[in-house]
Amino acid sequence: AKSSLLASDELTLNVLVKDAMKDPDVAYVAIADENGTVLAHSDVGEIGKPITRPAGLEQLGSEPLVRTYKTKPKGEVIDFAMPLVFSDTPVGALYLGFSKQAITDALAHAFWRAVIITGAMVVVGVLGAIGLSNLLSRPIFRLVRGTRAIAEGDFNVALPVTSRDELGTLTESFNQMARSLREKEMIKHAFTRYVAREVVEEILKDPEHLVLTGERREATVLFCDIPGFTPLSERMSPEDVVILLNEFYTLMIETVFKHDGTLDKFLGDAVMAVFGAPISHPDHAVRAVRTAIAMQAGIAALNDARMRDGKERIQVGIGVSVGEVVAGTVGSGERMEYTVIGDSVNLASRLESNAKPGRILISGRTYDKVRNLVEVVPLGPIKVKGKEEQVEV
Repeated sequence: AKSSLLASDELTLNVLVKDAMKDPDVAYVAIADENGTVLAHSDVGEIGKPITRPAGLEQLGSEPLVRTYKTKPKGEVIDFAMPLVFSDTPVGALYLGFSKQAITDALAHAFWRAVIITGAMVVVGVLGAIGLSNLLSRPIFRLVRGTRAIAEGDFNVALPVTSRDELGTLTESFNQMARSLREKEMIKHAFTRYVAREVVEEILKDPEHLVLTGERREATVLFCDIPGFTPLSERMSPEDVVILLNEFYTLMIETVFKHDGTLDKFLGDAVMAVFGAPISHPDHAVRAVRTAIAMQAGIAALNDARMRDGKERIQVGIGVSVGEVVAGTVGSGERMEYTVIGDSVNLASRLESNAKPGRILISGRTYDKVRNLVEVVPLGPIKVKGKEEQVEV
């Protein structure tokens, strides 16, 4: 505007004002000469008049002024007052009002845009966190389910290893634990075919008490045999012989295990059981005698069933002997067997050989252990094979 003021080109000045007013945020534009007479104005009615300024605004001096005031139609207005100087000579002044509402709207728009963007980022972050947590927690949940299955006795659990991080290492360790527990359970299941489950659990719970290398201790040995089995089997078909032996063995094994005995071996139609080894029981003699009585009662029930099926009855003779034995494993590196060895074993076998069908013979030493629990009939000293002295039976 300075060059147009010097040339008194009012037309150009009004064109400048008109162009400035095309901005909707511009409230007014006024250009005055050095005497304060309006040469161009957004309100053409003000042209030629002395410049008038809103009340309360400081008069323009030699320095630019920027002030804010309020008007009813435009609200807050920022007033720019600029002295126009050419070669240190004042030639006029320019006044421009800019509506602050545009800035307020822009700030509000930027604020809500920032709020929306922030909200969107928070939502995306939360969804991402949920997705990541699900991705990370999935192996943990699998471990929890697998642990519960292990606790319920299901050792056939194998979890997929989906990563190579700490969770992957933990999952692989869990699988190794499950395999070890499965193998231990298989061993336990196999061992229960030889000794009572309670004995197996006791051994696994406290393996230090298990004697396998050989130890001298007091134990009770029980022998049970079917007298006259050979002629009986000759009158039966091979299939019936197998059925009879299976019924007999099942009854004997269950009875031994019920009283926490150890099934030592099968000897044809005879069974050898040990009480007090490998797990020591102070009342091993009592357990053995109660087992013998339960065996005879079981045979009676078995005979009732056989009679109903039209089969021959069977009877058993039982010998029980308390004494010092050597308990441990015998055999070679390829085949080993847990057993007990000693004079008490031989005596129990001889007592069983001398026992009539349906009878239980116990040694005098055994009677000393159970004299308050059973009624007996003394048979006096008996000469048994393999012993020089007679045995009180």
